[in-house]
Amino acid sequence: MIMCGKYHVTTEDENLSFREAVQQLMLEHPEITIQLGEVVPSLIAPVYTKNGLAPMRFGHKPAFMKRLLINARSEIAATSPMFGPLLRQQRILVPARGFYEWSQEKKPSLFAREGGGMLHMAGLVFPARPVPGFVILTRDATGNPGRVHPRMPVMFASPELQDAWLHQDSLAESLLQLPDEEGYLDLLAG
Repeated sequence: MIMCGKYHVTTEDENLSFREAVQQLMLEHPEITIQLGEVVPSLIAPVYTKNGLAPMRFGHKPAFMKRLLINARSEIAATSPMFGPLLRQQRILVPARGFYEWSQEKKPSLFAREGGGMLHMAGLVFPARPVPGFVILTRDATGNPGRVHPRMPVMFASPELQDAWLHQDSLAESLLQLPDEEGYLDLLAG
């Protein structure tokens, strides 16, 4: 069952600083196609690092897997040999207008913030060349997403938690244990 295998990101809204940052990113990396709109595994999208916006590929291909790895369970990330080291120093925020979850019947549902606004999904980076890969951390679903799928992305709504996620290595594991801040997500399509 696919979990958060597609999300939507756009610069066509009131968030001028994000729009300008994405435009600057595209100017700095003309050799890379940065995806806006629907982002699916293997595409390169803008993500926030502790140093600002950067282009990264959605998904990571471990040698022992046939498919791209796109998610990591937040509850076991700290103790996982694969994700633990990344949790300590390779954290990102994945900006999105909404994310999709698939029901048991494989029907997609799009979830977004009530009244619009950017979501910031927690992610981990796998260093790679020429473009790093990333996975989205997941948690037990709450609210409307929980009616469709048992898992959903870990998200940080407040700027303080977003900043702590990116910059406070010692708090990363504790931040994953906080209650869901985005429980007020709307079902936009599904």
